[in-house]
Amino acid sequence: MGSVTAPAGRATPAGPRDEDGPAPAWTLVWIDAHEARIGRWVGGRGHVERLTSDVPAHHRATGHVRHDTSVRHGGGCAPQRAGEPRRLEHLARFVERVAGELPEDENLAILGPGTVRDRLAQVIRSADRHRRRDRSITCQACPPITDRQLVARLRRLVGSEPIRGSAGAYRWTGAQATLESGHVLPPRRVLRKPPAALPGER
Repeated sequence: MGSVTAPAGRATPAGPRDEDGPAPAWTLVWIDAHEARIGRWVGGRGHVERLTSDVPAHHRATGHVRHDTSVRHGGGCAPQRAGEPRRLEHLARFVERVAGELPEDENLAILGPGTVRDRLAQVIRSADRHRRRDRSITCQACPPITDRQLVARLRRLVGSEPIRGSAGAYRWTGAQATLESGHVLPPRRVLRKPPAALPGER
C-alpha cells in the first residue's frame, strides 16, 4: 500500500449536492491487468493505495507452428489457448478484489488503458443494481499515469484548488478588497518586474 499526499487547498466541492448536505465524495481508480491504484481524498489530501494482481501474462507465439497431419486444414478444431481460461479466472478474481476495496457510498471514476476498466465498471454497476445504490460511475480510457498525476485528477474531481506560489516578477501586491456581499477579491497581480534602482537612488 502506497500513499501520495498533495498539499491541502481551498475545498470547492464539484458535482451535484443536496441543499442541506455535503457534496458527494469521489474515488478514482486506475486499473489494468497488472495493478490497480485507488485514489481517495481524505482530510484535504489525496491518498493512493496500490493493489498488485497475480494475473499471468499473455503467452506470445514462438514463431514456429507444428501442424497435425491427421487434422484436415480448417477441420473445425478450436484454437489451442491453454493458458487463457486460467488467465481470465485470475483476472475476474482481481477485478472482484478491487471492487471490494472501493467505498460503497462514493462516486467512482475508473481509468485504464485496456478493457479491465470496463470489467470493473460492469461488476460495480451490477452490484449497485442488486443493492439499489444510485451513484455516478464514469469509465474512461487512460494511459499509464504516475501517482502524482492520479492525485491531480482526483483534486479536480473533488474541486479542491491547489495552493499556487508566486515568485520572480509575478507577485501579488496590495491589500485585499472586500465587496458588500462579503466576497474577498484577490490582491492585484504585478505582470512586470519593477526596474532596478539606479546607483544613488536607494
